[in-house]
Amino acid sequence: DGQHTHDGQHAPGAQDAVPVPEDPAEPFAAPVAAQDAQAAPEAAEAPEAPETPEAATGPGAPADPADGPDPAAGTDPADPSAGTAPAPEDESPADASAEPEEEPAAAPVAHDEHPLASYVLRVNGTDRPVTDAWIGESLLYVLRERLGLAGAKDGCSQGECGACNVQVDGRLVASCLVPAATAAGSEVRTVEGLAADGQPSDVQRALARCGAVQCGFCVPGMAMTVHDLLEGNPAPTELEARQALCGNLCRCSGYRGVLRAVEEVVAERGAHRAADAAEADGGRTRVPHQAGPEAAGAEPSPFDPPEAPGPHDQPYGQDGGHA
Repeated sequence: DGQHTHDGQHAPGAQDAVPVPEDPAEPFAAPVAAQDAQAAPEAAEAPEAPETPEAATGPGAPADPADGPDPAAGTDPADPSAGTAPAPEDESPADASAEPEEEPAAAPVAHDEHPLASYVLRVNGTDRPVTDAWIGESLLYVLRERLGLAGAKDGCSQGECGACNVQVDGRLVASCLVPAATAAGSEVRTVEGLAADGQPSDVQRALARCGAVQCGFCVPGMAMTVHDLLEGNPAPTELEARQALCGNLCRCSGYRGVLRAVEEVVAERGAHRAADAAEADGGRTRVPHQAGPEAAGAEPSPFDPPEAPGPHDQPYGQDGGHA
C-alpha cells in the first residue's frame, strides 16, 4: 500500500514520510538548509545594520549620500570613480601608539632662601675673586674648594681640632667657623703663605727637623699656631707654648716634638738678632755715653778721678797735723 503506483499518485501515508539525508553524520542538514532558503528573500529586502558604531563610522564604512560630500576626503560620494579618502595621519594606529614627546625640563630655581654673593678675598698678599658663592660658605670651604689652597684641613668642622687654623688680619682663627663673606677686605694668611721665596719658614723647618710631622693632617694648624705665638711673644716659656698649643689636636707624634721646635726657633731667632745688632755696630761693643757733672750742674760723682791739688792745699797726716 505504501509504494508508488504506475499513474504517479502517491500511496496513502506518503505525506508523513520524512526524507532521510544521505550523510548520516548530519541528520538535520536538509531542514536547516530549507530554513536558510526561506530566510534569504527577507534578508535581501532589509539592509544589514552595522553591529557597532565603530563599524559604521570606521575608515572603511561607506559614506551616507545624504551627508553630502566629505570635506576631509575632498570628493563627491556620488562620483563612482572617487576612492575612499585615506585616514588622517593623526588617527593612524602607529601615531596613536606613539609616546608623547617629553616636555623640556624646567630651569633650576635660583637660591631664593640662600642667596649667592661675589666678593674678593686677599689671601697671602694676593686678591682672589670669589663669584657666585653661597653666602653661608665657610672660609675653610672657600679656601680649599674654590681657591685650591688645601693646606688648611677639615678635621671637625666645629673649631675644636685646630687643623684649619689661619690668620685673619693677624689674628688666629678657626677657618671652619668663619663665614668667608665676612673676611672680604681682610688680610688672610694660610700655611701656604708662611714660605718666603719658595723656601719653608724657620717654624716649618724646625717642625720637620724635630720629628713633629707624621701624617701631616694637623701640622698646618700647628705651624700657624706657633707662628702666631712667636709673633706676639718672641721668647715664650714652655708653659706658654703648651697653653698656645692646647687647641691643636694630634694623634700621631704628640706634642714633645712641637715644643722642641718652638725652643729651637726661639734660640735661632735670638742668635740672628744678636748677630744683626753686632753687624750694625761694626763689631764694636757700644757703651752708653754719660755727661759730666759740669754739664748737668750736679755734685761730683764719687767715681770721677780726683782733681790735682792746688798750691795752697797742704797735706795732712792721719792725725790731722802737719806731715
